[in-house]
Amino acid sequence: MKSLINFFIERYRSTFTILSFIIATGFASLAQIPASAYADINIPYVFVSTFYDGVSPEDAERLIAKPLENKLKTVDELVKIESYSRESLSYIILEFPTSYPVEKSVQDVKDAVDEVIPELPQDAEQPQVKEFTLDEFPVMNINITSKNATDRELLNIAKSLQDDIEKLPGILEANINGVPDEVLEAEINKTKLDSYKVSPFALYNAISQNNKAIPAGKIVSSTGEFYVSVPSVFETLDDVGNIPVLENNNAVVTLDDLVKLKRTFKDKDSIANVNGERAIALTIFKKSDAREVVVAQQVNSIVTEATKILPDGMEIIITEDRTDMSVELVSELMGNIMTALVLVMTLVVAAMGIRSSILVGLSIPTCILFACLFLSPIGYTFNFMVCFGILISLGMLIDGAVVVVEYADRKMSEGFDKKEAYRIAGTRMFWPVVVSILTTLAIFFPFIFWEGMSGEFMRPMIVTLVAVLSGSILYALIFTPAIGSIFGNLGNRNNKSIKNSLVLETGDPKSLDGFTGKYARFLDKILDYPAKVITFIFLLVVSIYVVFFQHGPGGNFFVEEDPDTIIVEVEGRGNLNVEEKFSFLREIQEVVMTVPGPETVSMQQAGKDDPRDRGNSDRLGAIYIEMPFDKDVHIQSGSDVMRELQGKLQDTPGLNVTIRERNNGPPVGSPIEIEVFGSDFEMVYEATEALSNYMKENIPGVMNTYTTIPTKQLKWKIKIDKEKASQYGVETSDIGAAIQFMTSGVKVGEYRPNDADEELDIRIRFPQEERRLDMFENLNVLTNFGSVPLSSFVSYEPEYEAPYIRRVSGERAFTVAADYAPGALTQDVIPLLNQWIEDAEEYNDIEFVFGGEQEETDKNASFMRGAAAVGVFLMAILLTIQLNSFYQVWIVISAIFLSTAGVYLGLTLTQTPMSFLFTNLGIIALAGIVVNNNIVLVDTFNILRREKKDSSLKDIIIRTASQRLRPIILTTATTVIGLLPLASGFGVDLLARDVEVGGRVAEWWSPMSFAVVWGLTFSAFLTLILTPCWLMLPEKIKYFFTNIKSVKSNSLINE
Repeated sequence: MKSLINFFIERYRSTFTILSFIIATGFASLAQIPASAYADINIPYVFVSTFYDGVSPEDAERLIAKPLENKLKTVDELVKIESYSRESLSYIILEFPTSYPVEKSVQDVKDAVDEVIPELPQDAEQPQVKEFTLDEFPVMNINITSKNATDRELLNIAKSLQDDIEKLPGILEANINGVPDEVLEAEINKTKLDSYKVSPFALYNAISQNNKAIPAGKIVSSTGEFYVSVPSVFETLDDVGNIPVLENNNAVVTLDDLVKLKRTFKDKDSIANVNGERAIALTIFKKSDAREVVVAQQVNSIVTEATKILPDGMEIIITEDRTDMSVELVSELMGNIMTALVLVMTLVVAAMGIRSSILVGLSIPTCILFACLFLSPIGYTFNFMVCFGILISLGMLIDGAVVVVEYADRKMSEGFDKKEAYRIAGTRMFWPVVVSILTTLAIFFPFIFWEGMSGEFMRPMIVTLVAVLSGSILYALIFTPAIGSIFGNLGNRNNKSIKNSLVLETGDPKSLDGFTGKYARFLDKILDYPAKVITFIFLLVVSIYVVFFQHGPGGNFFVEEDPDTIIVEVEGRGNLNVEEKFSFLREIQEVVMTVPGPETVSMQQAGKDDPRDRGNSDRLGAIYIEMPFDKDVHIQSGSDVMRELQGKLQDTPGLNVTIRERNNGPPVGSPIEIEVFGSDFEMVYEATEALSNYMKENIPGVMNTYTTIPTKQLKWKIKIDKEKASQYGVETSDIGAAIQFMTSGVKVGEYRPNDADEELDIRIRFPQEERRLDMFENLNVLTNFGSVPLSSFVSYEPEYEAPYIRRVSGERAFTVAADYAPGALTQDVIPLLNQWIEDAEEYNDIEFVFGGEQEETDKNASFMRGAAAVGVFLMAILLTIQLNSFYQVWIVISAIFLSTAGVYLGLTLTQTPMSFLFTNLGIIALAGIVVNNNIVLVDTFNILRREKKDSSLKDIIIRTASQRLRPIILTTATTVIGLLPLASGFGVDLLARDVEVGGRVAEWWSPMSFAVVWGLTFSAFLTLILTPCWLMLPEKIKYFFTNIKSVKSNSLINE
């Protein structure tokens, strides 16, 4: 290692060139990294949808869902499969691991579906397979509003935007809500049909037969080759109207003579509204591997251009766009990083002087820019997780440089010139620095392989931390000696400081004044009783663990923050049409808009076939309330708005209104979510109801409890006398088509008008006023005996039926879900649920599987335990290589137990609820930090023991601890001081010159900062006492047994 250090010191110009290259390319990479508040969560989902017009949910399940499920469940790497069978539609959602390529999962599903197609009904449309996202919140909503424009004008603008946006490479889909698709409707005039004795089926046949592409071929003759064309596809509205239907008295009766052709819209099935104004909304979803902030910027560019050419009176309002908020949040966190940097550097300057502190401080931008060289190519954004990886590494990344510079200063105080001092420091501290940083990396390394949503969410922080600390090795051992050999000096170190350094090297540390001397004299006393001190600290640590697990404050999965988006979900029962649903939603929206504070209030009632609407079947729609990002302009906080809304909406007659906040963490589903499924469907239903009632009545810690048991809706069941129908020569399909004329209409073809880019369906149906149940009596169908009333062999009766059927893993299933009540913690709820499930013996054959947040908590707990064990094992291997002593490895690793006890002590004393995700990650981060002090301390002990063989073990230990006291306090203090504002709940933004109590940055990062500050402070204090005692203990044990042996020998001699 000495030759390596010499190489870079002697060739310092080359070293400076390399350093300049890292800084320059680091800045270039940083400029290419877009800002984003949150990490992109990429969970591969594949969506298989099959449309079968008119089929019931039961038939969709039996004929489509089951055959597809049986094949799809054999697809490789499948995590979960669930299906939904609705009226005229079946869709299946398949989940794959986060590490599985999206393209591969889509192709695997397509291959499996292709094998099943021959088993599906011939009348069903071809199954569509595509990538899918279950994100509840889109990249953004683009709302197009106008007080005077028609639906068609708004739709044309929306479709134009949709076409441009869906061309972007990162866009998965842009769905239009608020207006249905256009249709060419042939409205039947029953009087004319009767007068001409024409049935609706004749119209059906006339349109379908005259709208076919006819390949006429070509003529080859002696004069050449000529293609023949037969115009046969509708191109204009006149083409449709001029279709001949029949001949009457030598006159041709056309379609225009029998029906009223009109371009209109399909029956409305969705609603959009923003700030009380009618709107058409474009909901934008990104692909799983696309970066949200990049996609949002591209979409905003398209919207900006479209806004310039909007007709007068038309406006575009964007909601749910987090781009500006992302930039603000990252800027705020960068301000906090600058604050931490100033605090750290102030401490370093005070302890080491200007020139030495500049040498140490230069490591911060160098290591951060070094990390950017890796973050840019792998596609990371500059998000919260990356920024906090930088923030938490600030104290750690300077540790190596501090140790090298501090040792070089000590050597210069002994008389060595700066070049030789840094050569000695680099060589002497090479392995301690390498091993200490590698042990930190070892504890984090397994977390790079964290699967699932939480892993995707947290990985940017881990990768950033690993990259930054890797750069710190390079800086501490290559650049620090090279720069120090040119610019280093003792700075403002006074004669007393230099004299103290000499005493620490050659004199008696107990003779020193100040804190170091007091510490040495304290060690001189306790090292006579190491076993007692160790026992006392052991009992103290055990007591802290016991008190925490019995009286600790508990916690939740994520962090509690003031909501930036509030969702008001509205439920109501009954066969409500879209307009009725809109009326109820409008009433709620009017109440919401009386509450001061929100920036925008938007309403959406998605179509009934939206696959993302997998919750309560009674859901009418939702109102989205966005709060201003800048809290300085808040009239009241998001929490205050929620409380006011709960007071105003809790007793809304006939409706169930649920108010919840948007979770900005990993999308893990509801806080409490239990899947209930089994082979006995009735038993599954009973168990779901029983569990839901128990939660509502017996667990005060839950709120907003609901189930996915669909409310049965009134339907008219058509009963066909098949024997009688057969006598008339009528097929069931003919009867179904006849009935469709009175409902949604029969699709007979498509045509593309000149002013539209997409084909319009052509549908035949009766006028609105004739679409009534009693019209069945007057509806005729063609038979072998002429036109016969449908009522001759068809009857109908009312029946209640579920609107959809949900299946999980091949079995019918329901979900019970709820939120935690304010102040409720996991341990207030989950044990009670587990006890109920255990006691419910009548449901032993039913499976209850926790999903949502609890499932993610259980998976993460299992992974964290395994990853932490692997990390500690890797750490132990590195330490064994360096120290070559199992006992000393134990001494170093024991600091981990002390740091965890420090975290639990802080949580218990302050009664601060822990965040499972962030507090535990803070504890794991501590494991990599706290061992560094012990590594350098034990390594120094080993060297002094070899060099000072004439000194007693006790004196060597005191000298070791005294020499390392200053760097241990300094490296600990830099990390603690840097994180102390956030740990205390303060967001101190130096760039904006703003101090905020409980701001968004502090809300997120307080739990992890709290853990690091308390754990590191507690463990550093006890390490300075415990480690010397551990080093002294073997000598005392040996002395103890020697005395016993001596006493026995003396006794034998006396005898």
